[in-house]
Amino acid sequence: MEAATLRRRPALLPVAGGAALAVLALAFAGRLPDWAWQFPSAWEIDLAAALNRFFKWLTRAGVGPLAVKDITRALGAAIEAPLDLVRGLLVEGFRLRLPGGARAEIAALPWWALTGAWTLLAHRISGRGGALLVLGSCLYFLVLGLWEPAMLTLASVALSVAVGSGAGLLLGAWAYRWPRLDAWLTILYDIMQTLPVFSYLVPILLFFGFGPVAALTATVIYAMPPMARNTTLALRRLPQSVRDLATVTGCTPGQRQWLVLLPAARHGLLAGLNQVIMLSLSAVIIASIIGAGGLGNDVLQGLKSMRLGRAFEAGLGITLLAIVLDRLSRALALRRPTHGAGTGRKLLWAVSGLLVLGQITAQILPPSRDFPEALTLSTGRLLDDLVTWANVAMQGPIEALRDMTVRHLLRPVKEGLLALPWLGVAGSLTLAAAAVQGPRLALGCAATFGFIALAGDWNRAMVSLYLVLVSTLVAVVLGFPVGLIAGLRPSVDRAVTLVIDTLQTLPTFVYLIPVVMLFGLGDFPALVAIVLYALPPAIRYTKDGIARVPRSLVEAADMAGCSPRQRLVFVQIPHALPELMLGLNQTLLMAFGMLVITSLVGTRGLEQEALVAVSKAKVGEGLISGLGISLLSIVADRLIGHGARRLRRRLGQG
Repeated sequence: MEAATLRRRPALLPVAGGAALAVLALAFAGRLPDWAWQFPSAWEIDLAAALNRFFKWLTRAGVGPLAVKDITRALGAAIEAPLDLVRGLLVEGFRLRLPGGARAEIAALPWWALTGAWTLLAHRISGRGGALLVLGSCLYFLVLGLWEPAMLTLASVALSVAVGSGAGLLLGAWAYRWPRLDAWLTILYDIMQTLPVFSYLVPILLFFGFGPVAALTATVIYAMPPMARNTTLALRRLPQSVRDLATVTGCTPGQRQWLVLLPAARHGLLAGLNQVIMLSLSAVIIASIIGAGGLGNDVLQGLKSMRLGRAFEAGLGITLLAIVLDRLSRALALRRPTHGAGTGRKLLWAVSGLLVLGQITAQILPPSRDFPEALTLSTGRLLDDLVTWANVAMQGPIEALRDMTVRHLLRPVKEGLLALPWLGVAGSLTLAAAAVQGPRLALGCAATFGFIALAGDWNRAMVSLYLVLVSTLVAVVLGFPVGLIAGLRPSVDRAVTLVIDTLQTLPTFVYLIPVVMLFGLGDFPALVAIVLYALPPAIRYTKDGIARVPRSLVEAADMAGCSPRQRLVFVQIPHALPELMLGLNQTLLMAFGMLVITSLVGTRGLEQEALVAVSKAKVGEGLISGLGISLLSIVADRLIGHGARRLRRRLGQG
């Protein structure tokens, strides 16, 4: 049955191509009706206005005597209590009102106590290298005067990770027990991970108000899905013997899941926790738009005021936090359990004693709380001067590169895509979806393009799509040869892996800082930022695909007398094609993810509409434009993903 399906569906590919050519021929011959060329404005539906009315009603709706907004604000106050506790411990201290009207202040933990405690814990988790990394990062924040913003960011990330990982664990465990729920949750996760954060900032502001709680809520929504997915996947991958053990010992379904299966899936859960940490840090700058503060706010204000040196310092600080937390969470995930509790107990006592000593000292000797100002410095002005010099010295080559790229690549693709008839684009891709996967994907593809057209966003969607497609093409062209060399040469692989691992720990906004420094605003700097962000998967999947070609195939090609070039072209690359397609898929998704951030440098597609919606508090416009980007990325993911799986089956790779 599967083989017959595979034989039938490829027959639709020529049909899709023929239909596309026929529509284009009619278009250029001037024989297409006006409604097929440009979607009629009379057919458009003001979906944004309907959503605005709905949310306006929802904020006033009540549950019993309470309005929905009152309930969400009360929930926000409950969330704010632990956030204030962590922020008080790390940065702000506590102000208490005593009986009789007196006030008392409790100082925050001093910098030296926190630095020492974290260094000891890092040494326990990741050894000497981890301890040095933590110590160096703390010194970076102290010397550059970023300690308080860094601690505010750490407090926000710590609570968002706790809430996000807890919610993800629950959802993932429920999805494992009830597969039907998993099917619906998978769709929800896809939308949550592809819907731009800007799109749901406005409804969050409506319900939770401006401030750290709204920022925390947005971060949790953005970072939670990987934890849920990893939980379900880790539980499914457990050996049958673990499930049999729970059954034999007489566990109830709840005990079986929470006392046996989840502890056994510990490593998979820690991998999900690592993803939550990294995504939470990626969202800190976006969260600063609605009051998160911290390092993200320093980056955002630096970008707005063009104090790019200070923005770069804060952005590098976020990167350091990401690297530290990534290193420690990975080490914790790979760490083998030890049976001796003596060392752990000594460490706990040492850390507790250091923190108590720090608290007492900070309370008695207030000057001990602050890092000596004489030891601080700032490279912000130096970096600004360096950028000014670079722009003057390299103005000619930079302008030539920008003009050439815009004239010969960006503008032709953009104008060509906008000139195509909407019916031809939608119909051709729908037929291609039917050829790749069948009616279900074709229906989803048709619904996506129909939604975008009915919402009146077709031209903006094509502008967004053109930038993503060009960026993906450039990233693949640059990444494929690098990945090819790294896959063939282990010595190159080690250096390349170090670079792409570093690139993948950088938060999205950090890519904008050097790009704006050198290239200013517009589509070209947006292209550069997207390419840099999307390049790692293009390289990684290529090198992994080449490296995983079975040794037996390579030896067979050598025995057949193939030259190294023939072996690469006719054996290794064809066998690695499914992996290369998955790399293309991930590169495309990363490009969509970065697209929304580039709205800050002046792009004009759906992403700009989502950003404007935040500034003007337009819930409907933000959600509609964000949903358009989300649906485009989901359709692209499904098309390439199903194509890769079919190709893998054809090559006999499972």
